[in-house]
Amino acid sequence: MRLCMLASVLGALLLAACSDSEPPIGRGLAMTFGFTPAFEQRLRDRFPVGSDESRLIAELRSERFTLGEVHDPLSRYRNSALYEASRGFACKGEWQIYWTATKGIIIAIGGMNREVCF
Repeated sequence: MRLCMLASVLGALLLAACSDSEPPIGRGLAMTFGFTPAFEQRLRDRFPVGSDESRLIAELRSERFTLGEVHDPLSRYRNSALYEASRGFACKGEWQIYWTATKGIIIAIGGMNREVCF
């Protein structure tokens, strides 16, 4: 009985490790091991400078991004969002978004998507 339960748990973990989910905002873009300008362009097209920060935050929350702050005083960005998805046993996909807003208006936005393997 224990062996059967252990096999079920391991099977579920392996299935989760093989998933290839990506956030809707990053869907269909190439994944590389370095910077990909297509994702950043998609962000800037969808949330251009001058647009409402609350709309960006609402969409990121609905897509299950983890929101945070940028603590580097030299960075032009003050806020961040991260989405990670398993891409096999030893790799994951990352989608990172950075922005700064003043009085609820986006004044700078950027981001990147990449594949990271261990």
